[in-house]
Amino acid sequence: MEGEFDGAGIRYGCKCGHLAPVGSLFFSEMCHKPVCRLPRCSVEEFESYYCGFLLVNMPSKEASMYQNRSSRCFSCVDCGSVLSTAFHDALQRYFFVCSHCRWDSIGLGLLEEDPDTLVMSAVARERESAQEDIFHTLLSHYSTVTATRSSCSNSSFPTAARAMRTSSGSFARGRTTSLQSLADSMKELQRDQQMKKYRLQRMAEMGGWKYDQAIEKVEQKEQWLLDQGKEHQWPELKAQLERFAPPPEVLDPATANDELVAKIAHQSKMGEVSTLQQRLINPLEQARDVSRVFPSRPLLRVKRTWRCVESIERGSAGILVKPQISPMSGDSSLPVPASWFKKANLAVHYMPIVTFQKLPYRTDVAGGVECILLIENPLDDAIQLVLHPLSVDSEEDRPEQTKVLVDDFTAITVGPYEDPNIADAFVSDASAAHMDQEGRNAMVVHSTRNLVQIKLPIQALANARSITFGFQLEMVKFDEESQQVVENSTLSFPVELVARVEP
Repeated sequence: MEGEFDGAGIRYGCKCGHLAPVGSLFFSEMCHKPVCRLPRCSVEEFESYYCGFLLVNMPSKEASMYQNRSSRCFSCVDCGSVLSTAFHDALQRYFFVCSHCRWDSIGLGLLEEDPDTLVMSAVARERESAQEDIFHTLLSHYSTVTATRSSCSNSSFPTAARAMRTSSGSFARGRTTSLQSLADSMKELQRDQQMKKYRLQRMAEMGGWKYDQAIEKVEQKEQWLLDQGKEHQWPELKAQLERFAPPPEVLDPATANDELVAKIAHQSKMGEVSTLQQRLINPLEQARDVSRVFPSRPLLRVKRTWRCVESIERGSAGILVKPQISPMSGDSSLPVPASWFKKANLAVHYMPIVTFQKLPYRTDVAGGVECILLIENPLDDAIQLVLHPLSVDSEEDRPEQTKVLVDDFTAITVGPYEDPNIADAFVSDASAAHMDQEGRNAMVVHSTRNLVQIKLPIQALANARSITFGFQLEMVKFDEESQQVVENSTLSFPVELVARVEP
């Protein structure tokens, strides 16, 4: 589980009921609530594509054309490092070489007169693969079939103009050999059948005669049209696949497997046999010999924008996180200072951070357990915290009979965030004012600056080694000068804690 260490974990509750570590939550300023990463609360969008080695953006169309892979970089087949281009003096050719493991592409025959031609040859070899052509042929065929079926079931009834154009013969049904034209003709026939079915349904509603027999005839006609479409589509697909068919001796899988096993059995150097990871780099080929494994282009990386669903429903953009377009924006090596994100509303910047100062331990009271929590205020304003027990329904859903014993609901004042370097340089007694004030909460152990320690009493089973407990944390901003709370700044959310009990 994310956010857990040595069996201990702290999770915050979203409004939808999902629990997640505070580092995985966003915060919506418009809705004034934490937002989790589930689709019902937030959505993500691809902002930009870039190569992790070149650090250059790629347009979405170019990324799709290169199959979401880098356009100029190649990964080593042994270690996965990026390959460099080197010049061979004896051959007077350029080739790929790995600066980490010293692998080179000379054995594969990847040598060209200039570096650009070398990259183009490597990319062209991927596209000229027979398995690649077969895959795209099947993908195109079944995409057309799926589109035809979905349009048949979900399309609206034809208009009068379309019906007139169909009846006049502008569509030559069955006279074309092209798959796309034939599919369009079949669509028109299916739409006509849908129109007939609609008319028969209207007749049944108006008290038509022999409705069941007519509907049965319409269904038979639809099935006939579907069969006719398959008869026209499959021969063309079969003809396209026959162009990529392997030789007859390769079609026997038993013979191919026997030859492969016999070859591996006589192999004395297992380093010459490709690993599963190397074969899956090129899944359409999966060469068993290391000398035949070709370098592959690394996958592109993406930058994502996160939006709040509730804010979008209210009519706003609802942007929670928006990165910079350039992958180098925010790097400290650049002469111009910048940030990695245009906007980053993370929950760790808006909500109190609860951590374990001391894990739960047994007390002298039977079934009594205590733990010390450290709560940090990340805001630039002071806040007041109030701990409430969870609702009865939440307590009943827990597998263990644990309960947080909160009987003091006095507000706990936590100071604003201060830079530790500046705060240490200007030491004052003002930071300790919260600890010395009268009528403070009985659970407070120590308070300084933007930190507060509280001792939380818990009731648990006597033989429990690990407990799950929680509380409702209510936060409100506090103006220290006027000693008043800030209106419309209240935030309440559940906190669930899991930890082992120390003896």
